[in-house]
Amino acid sequence: MILKVENYSLSIQNKQILKNISLEIEKGEIFALIGESGSGKSLFAHSFLKILPEHSMLSGKIILKEENILRMKSSQIRSLRGDKISYIFQEPMQSLNPLHRVGDQIVEMIENHQLLHKPEIKKLLHDLAEKVSLPVEKLKNYPHELSGGERQRVLIAIAIANSPDILIADEPTTALDNELQNDILDLIKNLGFTTVLISHDLKIVKNIADKIAIFKNGEVVEMGKNSDIFENPQNIYTKELLKNPNWKKPSKIGKNKKDILKVENVSIKYGERVLGNFNFSIRESESIGIVGRSGSGKSSLSRAILGLQKFYGEIKNFSGESVQIIFQDPYGTLNPKRTVFSAISEGLEIRRAKNISDEVQKIAKKVHFPLEKLENYPHELSGGERQRVAIARALILKPRILILDEPTSALDRKIEFEIIELLHKLQKQLGISYIFISHDLDILKPIVHKTLKIS
Repeated sequence: MILKVENYSLSIQNKQILKNISLEIEKGEIFALIGESGSGKSLFAHSFLKILPEHSMLSGKIILKEENILRMKSSQIRSLRGDKISYIFQEPMQSLNPLHRVGDQIVEMIENHQLLHKPEIKKLLHDLAEKVSLPVEKLKNYPHELSGGERQRVLIAIAIANSPDILIADEPTTALDNELQNDILDLIKNLGFTTVLISHDLKIVKNIADKIAIFKNGEVVEMGKNSDIFENPQNIYTKELLKNPNWKKPSKIGKNKKDILKVENVSIKYGERVLGNFNFSIRESESIGIVGRSGSGKSSLSRAILGLQKFYGEIKNFSGESVQIIFQDPYGTLNPKRTVFSAISEGLEIRRAKNISDEVQKIAKKVHFPLEKLENYPHELSGGERQRVAIARALILKPRILILDEPTSALDRKIEFEIIELLHKLQKQLGISYIFISHDLDILKPIVHKTLKIS
């Protein structure tokens, strides 16, 4: 056993976040923490390194090789980070320094913990690149010059640079397409480190985890071996996460429905690279799915439709420019200093609309958001509730076209099903057209009428 947690609890500003968690992690195993956004799984992993907000109150024990991390001094914790325990954060573009070459950032981690001569550092750097299947010539690149998968490999190289006792991988595949997801998960598995894998999706951990703990509202509601969780789940919440949805087919489009948007011979240029040639149309009340690997141009195409990206070709918008977008991460797009009411009403305030309060309450009811939470802040909501706020904020301006960029990628299966069902219902009520951007065909099948595959 390499890590033992005994009755660990965490409170932040007198609010209990984690409650009496106990578990053991054996050397060399992959231990998955599963739960929706806000369930406490990431804060639990942050506790291993004491990366916690101010005014945090801790109790219990987190024992690494017979040492209680919670009793360590600040200097000991600094030595622990990146050496004994390493963390692969969820979003590489936020974790990597945009002003430094990626090779230099790996070297920085080595130099912080090891006394090596330059030739030894260079050899270790090249060995790490080989281990994570990153071409050596890419070490001279800056983060923005790499693909999503390459950036994730750089983060893994940084994390394993000092051969840590424990590797924490926080949603390491959230923004990647299925093929890259499998590549990264295989890489983590083959590296052989004791790994704590954080995810919202049981599908992702099925073929990689040895043990699984299911988090809900700051508690572990079920824990066991991979086979026990998947073949004989005991908790109702676990069963819901594993349940296959009984999807309805998308409603048929009437023959009288007119084109609302036409994209003709559209291409987007990045330096020497050209993305395109895109051609498709979408009718009133129709849904189209845009599928492709990370970096294929899906999100660039959506920005072109919104007029936020330079493009070549023609985009004919017959909706009166009534287009809104829902981004992948609602938490990142909501202002943490504004209440839910303020976030939803912002567009109406800019337009100086009347009866704003009534309109906000109406749209909140439509997206099944609790009215009593309209004065809450984003951090006080669950992942599903934040996504409902994002949908309400877009729909309050009554768009005829709604672009959804990976709208369920950060949600657990149960909440994912609820959001898809909600979008079905809203389309019937409002006659809105959807452009779904995703790397997951399974998500698109129940809601889109046609699919555009981008290679």
